[in-house]
Parts: sequence; structure tokens; C-alpha cells
Amino acid sequence: MKLMHTLLGVLLVFITFPKLVIGGESRYPIKDSQFPAAETKLGWIDNDRVIFHGYEVGKFGTKSPKDGHIYDITGLFIWDTTTNTVRKYASLEGLTTLCVHAGEVTFAREGMLVTGKPDEERQAPFPKKYWFNPNSCRYYTERPYWSEEGRKGRGIPLLEQHGYVDFGEQSMDPAKSRPLVLYPPGSKDRVLLPLKSDQVDVPPLYVDFADAYLLKAIQRTSDVAAIWLLKSDGTVTQVLEPRGAAWERMGWGPSFLTKKGLFLVGGRAGYDTVGTAGAYLLKASSPLKLISGLVWNVEISPNGCKVAFVHVPHSKAGADSFRALQAGKPGTRTLKLIDLCQGG
Repeated sequence: MKLMHTLLGVLLVFITFPKLVIGGESRYPIKDSQFPAAETKLGWIDNDRVIFHGYEVGKFGTKSPKDGHIYDITGLFIWDTTTNTVRKYASLEGLTTLCVHAGEVTFAREGMLVTGKPDEERQAPFPKKYWFNPNSCRYYTERPYWSEEGRKGRGIPLLEQHGYVDFGEQSMDPAKSRPLVLYPPGSKDRVLLPLKSDQVDVPPLYVDFADAYLLKAIQRTSDVAAIWLLKSDGTVTQVLEPRGAAWERMGWGPSFLTKKGLFLVGGRAGYDTVGTAGAYLLKASSPLKLISGLVWNVEISPNGCKVAFVHVPHSKAGADSFRALQAGKPGTRTLKLIDLCQGG
């Protein structure tokens, strides 16, 4: 109940914005792992540990003894944000799938599917044909009937215990759009949602602390997109309804729900200048800049407090970081986090 009151308070703040003013730099604590991270998916194992693709200093750019190829990404690493230490979790050569849910990690390695809690994993041959649920990180050898190709509509999975949403046939023609439909598991009843198929992008993003799904409007420009929150019972609440020219000037990208409000990535930067680029926390009518620079691969901790991301000041710093790795140094493109439940 206390969490629901907090969440409702957050939502009420974000519905309309008569004036948008960019605030100053925040005083939320920023922690730097000082470990070079790749611009790929990462995930929270729990509220203190982050798993990510990384580059090993001293190994990057050297030749593999196996076949002589040049090393780049060499493994999955776990950052313990409490002790601020990074350990190598799994050796890899290059990118691999990575998905994290409910404390379990799922990834592919050398033809095997690895899944389970870190250091308690199970391995099985990676299926040749499979269907994947990105919310639960589960692989299936058979597709559910509502996701089969050639079927009218677009069945998009929620967590297995919540069913799926039919997003309808994709069309740019508003006349062909129809309401989204929620189908709870094991039930013949369906729930019509107050949103249409030409409004909402896929997939729904599960938010742990809210036990709900973030739905984002289809973003056809760099303007910030509307956002809704979907509960498993079909309740839909608008989180953000951007209005006015002020929202059109920044060049907005991804947005995420935290316990303290919306975390927005946006702004514009030059090759060697930061400009307005950075991550922002939307509080009241003003986005407060949390950190300047380029931000990728944002993930929110299960309790909604901590935000992990890959960060570099600008493109030139990113290029310099690449050269630093070649020279055996970490560079400035590292994995960082901001704790929104402290400071402010």
C-alpha cells in the first residue's frame, strides 16, 4: 500500500507540463565502476549487482590463441556496487545474448544455453528453433498459438503469469487501428485497453518495483513520447503526456520509470562537446540533469532506486577510450550508476 501511494504520487506529478525548464546539475550520488563496458545490454541481478559485457584492459586488441582473431569483448562481468568491485563472471569471445530476470541470468555460450542464479547455472544445448519471452528471459521450443506467424494480430508476451497483449495488426493508417487487448493466462475473458494499435510501441517493459509494464508511444521523431503504465488487471495510467514546443527542442531518446520519477535520456552533443546531452530526472515541471554526456543501456534496479548505464562524455571521448584500450588503459567509457533514493 505504501508503494502504491508513492507510485501514484509520482504519476500525478507527470501528467501535464505547462512549462519545461531544464534544471541544474543534481546532487544525487554517481558511482563509477571505472571498468570499460560495451554498448550492449546489461542487467541487475539484485539491488546491488549488475552484470554486463566488458572489455579486459590488457587483453583488448591482442590475438586469441584459438584462431588468431583480435579480442574485443572478452566476457560477462559482475559489478558489486556495494564494494565497487568488478569480477569476471564468464569468459566469452564477442557478443552474446544476455537477459536478466528475478535474480537469474540467461545467455548463450559456445552452443549452450546457460541460465540460473550466478554460480548456480544450468546448461543445455541451445535450441535450433525457439521462441523467446524477453520479459521472463525464458526460451521455448514451441511458439504459443497467439504468436504464430501468419496469424492476424500481434501477440506480445508479458510475464507468463500475466498473459499477453494483442497489439493488433501493424498499420500506419489510423482507420485500421483497433484497441489493444489483454488476455490473462488460462482465462477466456479479455480486457480491452484504452489504447490503440497505432499508438503504442512494442514490447511492453516490465517494471519490477511497480509490478507493471511500461508502454511507450510510437516515437516517430526525436520529440519525447507519451508513456503509460499497464497493470496485470488491465488498469492503464498515463505517466507522461508531453505537450508544447518545449518538449521538441531537446532531442529525446529512451525513458524509464524509477521510484523517484521518470529517467529520461536526451539532449544534443557535438563531437567533442557535451552540449545538452545527458540523463535527466523529471521532477515536477522541470527535468533535472543527473549527468552530462552520452548515456546507453539504461537498466533500473528491482527496487526502483538505482540506475545503471554506460557513459562517456562525448563521441571524441568514446574514440579516445577505444584507443586507450588498445594501449592497455581503461579510458572514460565506463559503467556507472546513480542512486535516486539518496541525495537530491
